[in-house]
Amino acid sequence: MSESINNITKPKERRDFVVMAGMRKDGTIDFIKVYALNEKLAIEVLEAFLKENNIHPSDFIVIQRGYEDVKDKKAITTRSEEELSAMLGRLGLRLVSNGVLYTDGIDKLYQITAISRELFESLQKEKREIFEDVQEKITFNFSKVDLPEKYVKKLRLLELMEDTIIFNMAELEIPNLLKAIVEGTVLIPRFLEKEDLIIRIFDEELHEYRGSYFDKVLIKPPIIHWDFYLDSLEDFSFKKVEESIYIAPLFLRATGGFLILTEPSEDLVKTLLKLKKRGEVRTILEGKRITIPINFTLIVDTRHPERYAGLKFPIRINLPPLDDETFLKVLETNLGITPPTEIVRIFPPDYKTFLGVELIKNLL
Repeated sequence: MSESINNITKPKERRDFVVMAGMRKDGTIDFIKVYALNEKLAIEVLEAFLKENNIHPSDFIVIQRGYEDVKDKKAITTRSEEELSAMLGRLGLRLVSNGVLYTDGIDKLYQITAISRELFESLQKEKREIFEDVQEKITFNFSKVDLPEKYVKKLRLLELMEDTIIFNMAELEIPNLLKAIVEGTVLIPRFLEKEDLIIRIFDEELHEYRGSYFDKVLIKPPIIHWDFYLDSLEDFSFKKVEESIYIAPLFLRATGGFLILTEPSEDLVKTLLKLKKRGEVRTILEGKRITIPINFTLIVDTRHPERYAGLKFPIRINLPPLDDETFLKVLETNLGITPPTEIVRIFPPDYKTFLGVELIKNLL
């Protein structure tokens, strides 16, 4: 262990790591955030900080870890972390650190954030209103996309946020459409603690971050896409990443938003519909029975409706191929020119779709 880690609480200027802590008036530490050049160093620093402050590791819960973008920061100090300081202040904690970490030439730092079990339980018990000025609301803004009105009318059924199957003969990119039109914010757990196990819900790669408060994260309504031809069924399982720490299945990471499945198997859809009906997922992890409520909207995107003939969906949306008139209008919008009417005869029916128009555009 390096000399700098051995003297971890001594305030100094640093270029390898820094520790931020949230401290009560009596000196008790309830919050720790470590920034370091890499994961290994961050873990070493956290362990050394806990040891030097006579804190048992089991008294703290890691709520977040991973690389954080710091390219817009020249240094990490208590002054640079104003949002964190204000957040801790609302809990009666004062932000302190063991110095300054200069970040010149560094784009990313590995960070580990942990809070005391006492603070975690207090937050859970009080059911504190985390974002007092933010309302959870989802809206659909179809003005963000240029679609023929007859398709917009059909797709407005998605605003009901009921499980939906889309017969997508028009080959419209449903995931990209929803990412463009869905607006608002939802509050999701950063993680769940069940029977001394940690199950991560927040996913930096899948979720669009809007704000956070320790155990909760404010995000744009998630639009999560799974494609039978590209993705794995393992995405629907609990994945162990560390001792007693799991990544939640895809449908839990879609909490508050949409899970879009492209050409999924009938069995997968049946399983998810049954889970939705039951309202919770039940599993056994490390010999412990776990039950977690679920809340997401399922969308099946298919060009083969016969595969799902026996399944019942509250909403069915039929998107037929483009007729000749609509095809010409969509071509004009995408190409920026008015094509002659006769051009319709050149293209086979398979190209008279939104995907077909995109292919034609890319060829020109």
